[in-house]
Amino acid sequence: MDARSSLEPQAWVERFNALGENLDAGGAALVSLEPEILVRAAREATGLSDFGAESLQEPLEVLCRALREEAELTLLGRVIIRAELQRLLQNRLRIQARLAAQPTILERAIEAPVFVTGLGRSGTTLLHELLWQDPANRVPLLYELLYPLAPPGAEPGSPDPRVAASQREITLMDEIIPAFTAMHENGGDLPNECIFIFAHLFQSDVWLGEYRIPSYAAWKMRADGRALYRWHRRFLQLLQADDAREHWVLKAPSHLSSLPELFSVYPDAHVVVTHRDPLRVLGSLSNLMATLMSMRSAKVDRAACVRMQAAGFPFLLERHMHQRAQGLVPENQITDLRYTDLVADPVGTLAGLYARLGRRFSAEARQRLERRVATQPAEARGRHRYRFEETGLDLETERARYATYMNHFKVPEEV
Repeated sequence: MDARSSLEPQAWVERFNALGENLDAGGAALVSLEPEILVRAAREATGLSDFGAESLQEPLEVLCRALREEAELTLLGRVIIRAELQRLLQNRLRIQARLAAQPTILERAIEAPVFVTGLGRSGTTLLHELLWQDPANRVPLLYELLYPLAPPGAEPGSPDPRVAASQREITLMDEIIPAFTAMHENGGDLPNECIFIFAHLFQSDVWLGEYRIPSYAAWKMRADGRALYRWHRRFLQLLQADDAREHWVLKAPSHLSSLPELFSVYPDAHVVVTHRDPLRVLGSLSNLMATLMSMRSAKVDRAACVRMQAAGFPFLLERHMHQRAQGLVPENQITDLRYTDLVADPVGTLAGLYARLGRRFSAEARQRLERRVATQPAEARGRHRYRFEETGLDLETERARYATYMNHFKVPEEV
């Protein structure tokens, strides 16, 4: 089996989707994505009605319309997104009920959080997981991003059913395309991205990597990013009500495009930007996106995924450099970290980062980090290989587009 065929959905997926071929729009009536139906179902399931003051109607309508009209969803794709939207809506209702019952949760400050960001596939996940080894650091785990409230009657110290529920969702992705695990490791009890927090406002990059929905992408660029981070802070306050540790460490490549908004809500934040040769990660990220889309959509244009990333990367990096050069973000609260340095010397790189943060790198944190590096080297999970030649792009042309960025941050070439 060649690399490309191993990234195609399994035969059972085709058989399942065939059930919707004779249905209107691939199962639109069977699995509705109409906002009013989704909202009503969430209220009926929870017995709650208040979604909170945060915007709901417009983002949900824009997203659902794009999914219905542009994403070319298969029946399985409809089932997946319908379940996801239901979970988010029910979460919103339960979160609002908890905050209404315990308003003092929102009185606790989120002090000096650290945000890890950078281009996708540039080492953000690796750095986040390494920082997680320090017991003083509080990172959001996937199960609490997907299910932020513990179920009623949960016993302290007993297995949390949210972990198993999250793991079932991941297992479904692996059963659709078994090679997906090699591309991006997930686990119910592993750290994950802030895009799952933003998803509760139906304004998140999570869907831009899974569906071709250009009208939603255009709308999202115009939406209020500060509202996202205000919700983000409330979400962290909710999580730390049950588990408060010293330092929040968050991660998402999408933060790179929203640093002014991030600092407006978290003025004492510190942002760590990972840097890696964009040509090394361009094909890998595009292939990951195409694979995610193939789980959900009837038609996937892999070349279009490459073109989208090739057009977006230079713009994003130039915008980032401009914001820093013009003082639009606090330069003294940003640390640049090269992926090659992190891989070559994880412990030394983190010790340097702690010095930059003005934090003590404890003996326990060092020991746990050294143990993690010894048992799972930085490249141990890097089984997803995608050569630049497979993008179909011209190497010299693309290399020239990143010359300023590479020189400015002294990023070594990997292609």
